[in-house]
Amino acid sequence: MLISCNKVPNKKKSAMRKKASGFAFAVYDSVSMINKEHWNSIVGHGSEFLEIPFLSVIEKTRPENMRFHYAIIYDMGQPVAIAYFQVIDFSAESFGSILEQDNSEFSCFITDYIKKHLANHILRSADKVNMRLLICGNAYVSGEHGFTCAPGINKTEVIDALADVIYRISRAEKLRGKIAAVLVKDFYSSSLPHARELDEYKYHDFLVEPNMIVDIQWKTFEEYLNAMSKKYRHRAKSIVKKGAGLERKEFNAEEIMANAGEIQTLFNNVHLKAKFRMASLTSPYFAELKRTLADKFNFTAYYHDGKLVGFRSSFTLENEQEAHFIGLDYELNKELEVYQNILYDYIIEAIKNNKKQLILGRTASEIKSTVGAEAYELTCYIRHRNPLSNRIIKPFIDYLKPSEWVPRNPFKEISI
Repeated sequence: MLISCNKVPNKKKSAMRKKASGFAFAVYDSVSMINKEHWNSIVGHGSEFLEIPFLSVIEKTRPENMRFHYAIIYDMGQPVAIAYFQVIDFSAESFGSILEQDNSEFSCFITDYIKKHLANHILRSADKVNMRLLICGNAYVSGEHGFTCAPGINKTEVIDALADVIYRISRAEKLRGKIAAVLVKDFYSSSLPHARELDEYKYHDFLVEPNMIVDIQWKTFEEYLNAMSKKYRHRAKSIVKKGAGLERKEFNAEEIMANAGEIQTLFNNVHLKAKFRMASLTSPYFAELKRTLADKFNFTAYYHDGKLVGFRSSFTLENEQEAHFIGLDYELNKELEVYQNILYDYIIEAIKNNKKQLILGRTASEIKSTVGAEAYELTCYIRHRNPLSNRIIKPFIDYLKPSEWVPRNPFKEISI
């Protein structure tokens, strides 16, 4: 059903904000319901992570706390933009991972009053939903994967239409429970002139950890090493030598499922170290990605003395190699430099596949900079649905803001 984009409540102004004429939208609750012809006519102009096969895998293997909405925006009856939404219900476990921390860094972000009362209320209710977050974007990948539009369309006007879509979805979600906040995620700096239109709807921007990206300029790994300064080249060779005893094996879907228990443990080792866990996933997610995307998705297992000690996953996109989730045995990581070898293996993979960039994602920014990744700032926009949710969510936003780190340059300085 098409819904007109006419007016959206805006508390900054007493009047209703007028929308661009001619816009309408259709919202679907399942990928199977999407008008695929209309969706596919737009998706090629933007993120490959908005393609239906990938979204189908997420929906098929979704965690219990996640639901979805898919929107097609029309102008004069023609599809001009698409948007992807995840609704995530946060349990006490997600809150507890932060609230249970008792350190000075966290104390400066959250008042004693809020910490005391949230901890008492939330940590005693592990089986109850405590906060519902509506995300325009994807909790599984970093970058601009929430919406895209056709060429020639005014992106600022599309943002206006997107705000209306979000408003209508939020109202519909009241049947299941109120939305505590809306998050529109991951704008690069080049997109901010359009994204700032969200300010008009009482959204607030904040920086998150940057996306770490390597520009691939080499034809071989040896050429990559030779481009490094002596210090970093020696370090890289030492790391590769430490990992010489690691056996790599490419897994197909059946092999992923055959090792599902060990893979889940390795994934959880990394996942549980996260500051704030928006959504978890299980081993069938990786198997289904491999089954659905075939050679576009890669899953590499790392063995040592016959034991599975790590894994890495990645996507082979049109121009980029994109690192995805990893898993580690931290007891062996230091001895074998598993994580650092994984980073170098990502570079080898990107070079082998003749990609222009390797996208390493956020977290561990300083370590990723030692292999040549540069930081690309990402800005998110959030709107709290009521004053209470604002008091609850603000400390978590502050806690998720980028931590301080020192960028490293492993390459030789080139004199001009």
